[in-house]
Amino acid sequence: MKKLILLLFISCFSFAQIPAYYSSINFNQTGNTLKTALGNLITSTHTNKISYSPGVWNALQAADLNPNNSGEVLLLYGYNDTDAISKNDRLDLVGNICSGSCPAGSWNREHVYAKSLGTPALVDGGSGASSDAGEDAHHIRAADVTFNADRGNRLFADGEGDAGNVGIYWYPGDEWKGDVARMMMYMYLRYPTQCLATNVGSGATTYNVDMPDIFLEWNEEDPVSQFEKTRNNVLQSIQGNRNPFIDNPYLATMIWGGPQAPDAWNTLTCPTTTTWNGSSWNNGIPNKNVRAIISGNYTSIGNLDACSLDITGTAQVLLQSNHIFTIARGINVASTANFTVQNNANLVQINNITNTGNITILKNSANLLRLDYTAWSSPVGNQNLLSFSPQTLTNRFYTYNPGATTTPTAYTAINPGTNSFAIGKGYLIRSPNNWSSSTASSYIGQFIGVPNNGEYFIPIPLGYNLVGNPYAASIEANHFIATNRTVENLYFWTHTTQASGGMYTVNNFASYTTLGGVASAAGGAIPDGSIKPGQGFYLYTSENETAWFHNALRYNTINNQFFRQNNSKDVFRLNLSSADKNYNQILVGYTDKATDAFDLGIDGKIFEYDEAMLYSIIDKEKYVIQGKGNFTINDIVPLGVKIKNKGLYTIFFENKDGVFSSQKVYLKDNFTGSTSDLSEPYSFMSEEGIFDNRFEIIYKKEKNITVSTNDIFTLSNENSITVISTQKEIAEIIVYDILGKEIKKQNGKATDFEIPLNKNNQVLLLDITLKDGSKHHNKVIH
Repeated sequence: MKKLILLLFISCFSFAQIPAYYSSINFNQTGNTLKTALGNLITSTHTNKISYSPGVWNALQAADLNPNNSGEVLLLYGYNDTDAISKNDRLDLVGNICSGSCPAGSWNREHVYAKSLGTPALVDGGSGASSDAGEDAHHIRAADVTFNADRGNRLFADGEGDAGNVGIYWYPGDEWKGDVARMMMYMYLRYPTQCLATNVGSGATTYNVDMPDIFLEWNEEDPVSQFEKTRNNVLQSIQGNRNPFIDNPYLATMIWGGPQAPDAWNTLTCPTTTTWNGSSWNNGIPNKNVRAIISGNYTSIGNLDACSLDITGTAQVLLQSNHIFTIARGINVASTANFTVQNNANLVQINNITNTGNITILKNSANLLRLDYTAWSSPVGNQNLLSFSPQTLTNRFYTYNPGATTTPTAYTAINPGTNSFAIGKGYLIRSPNNWSSSTASSYIGQFIGVPNNGEYFIPIPLGYNLVGNPYAASIEANHFIATNRTVENLYFWTHTTQASGGMYTVNNFASYTTLGGVASAAGGAIPDGSIKPGQGFYLYTSENETAWFHNALRYNTINNQFFRQNNSKDVFRLNLSSADKNYNQILVGYTDKATDAFDLGIDGKIFEYDEAMLYSIIDKEKYVIQGKGNFTINDIVPLGVKIKNKGLYTIFFENKDGVFSSQKVYLKDNFTGSTSDLSEPYSFMSEEGIFDNRFEIIYKKEKNITVSTNDIFTLSNENSITVISTQKEIAEIIVYDILGKEIKKQNGKATDFEIPLNKNNQVLLLDITLKDGSKHHNKVIH
């Protein structure tokens, strides 16, 4: 994650207006004219050309510091400080540098624009000398020596997740791709013939022949972090020049086109205006470069883009469901006007700018009964809690305490009359007290206030936290996890099963990582990676950190889940159930981004609860989502179960994709010695307890293992005995006591029988004849 506590390291560079550094630039220019002007500026102000040694070392030890610890540097491409692998670390000690034969775990100077890719190649002049491009610290970063070697001179290519090879190319990682793009843009402006962007970036150049699409897309998708801003300031103090694309990413859009990056100065857009008078636009339909003024009533008929949006007079504006408004700059609503955003509409903004005037945002919950809860978060500022749900009992509004160890201590009641939603925070709110206890229906949440926009930084202490989407548009869960690199997985409260006696007897938390989602229980909705407006959600973070919400998380798609489907992957989902309950679901998947060990953002821990559950195991921890490396038929996946009540349970497929569309999956039961093809559900008896070694997933039959075709289970109840055959019908059951006396006989054709018989704590023998004539003998204490 871009370390957001970096905000405590206040930049001295203000972006309230165009900085004085750019006073010579005419920003009415675009394209190559603007490119040339900015190139001349950063060249003429590059007044101190530092040496490779010690100049670049000194620059990196000053510019790449971890602001939380001045004894450390942030390492480009790094992503994980919690495992035992030094290669992928994000942090290293400032003094742990190496320029010769380097031991593992040290860091050196990564030329992000690989030296051999220049025309001619970039060189460094060694100690005391300077050769410009090869020693320009704006594109040299601290990096782990092994990762530096792995990258070599590979061209950059698009990918997902953490840094690493993409075939013959290199993906810098979700966290660092924007940094890389802006460095490559700088190098092209500063050294326009030697450091062509097309020499270092792979793929199409559809937006502009001079700039690979990936760099323009990364510039928009991965916003400028405070770390980049601070680094730019430090390097100006050392070299004299700045990277313009860190100061304002929109400059790249003005020069090369492509997806519109945010205008950090909020001054370079909106040159013209068009007004809606209630029946037509006077200057054509607006776009991201044209201001929209709505002075008459307007109901959306589809998607609409505008540079800014002003709603004036008494205009009544309605953004209908499944439509999108994308506004580059701000939204201003007159106090006499009205702007309503319907359920499942998206209001997207690009620039970090403060809106003015109230709007109304409607959001429908899932279907609820009177005692059900929903995790809410407000997309507007200063929404009072009680006015949002006035019929909810005032002692049924809760915040979540990350430091709690039990459910009763985890939730803290909050006074809704005197408190409003805090931006980016989630609240658990019970249904209105006048809601039906028998017929579930959706609650229509109504948020009224100034729509939230821009960057928000929410403290998330180590452990579980309840946060929320702060925007009036859906945000991407994958993008959120990629931005916040200590977040392991997300959880969504679903109330799939209602409470009984004040307790939830089934896990109601659906889970999600970048590998995919799992439902809270069989039959529930599987999170698809979309986090809707108004939605609160839980997360688990491995460190005390700050969650970063930013406008690029919003995306221009619509779906109806209150939680985007993943591309096809090699995955399958398994459910655990009993005769009367669906307990939980797990996901196992294979991807080249994962390992057999814990993988941050891919593997998801189970949200513990008090009922039965199925899970996979990594380093003795319980997981509901597990990613592994590329699939091999020899792989084994250990599974465990927790059983609260003795009885009969079943494991079965929810779905499967990729290689598993044809690949057999077997469940090995280490207690019974059987191996079963999961194309059919597998039923098993279990006592109460935690059984971490009971099951294994395997992908080929083992020699000398009998694949089970039928299991017969006998359950002792208070006033009856239940006999269940998992595959074949039962024709007859005769019950004998220990002396061989017939006590009960029952005929019929069924896969389960309930035999009335009072409990007497005696040993009983059962002769069971199946429909095919085969006989089985079971014993039960009843």
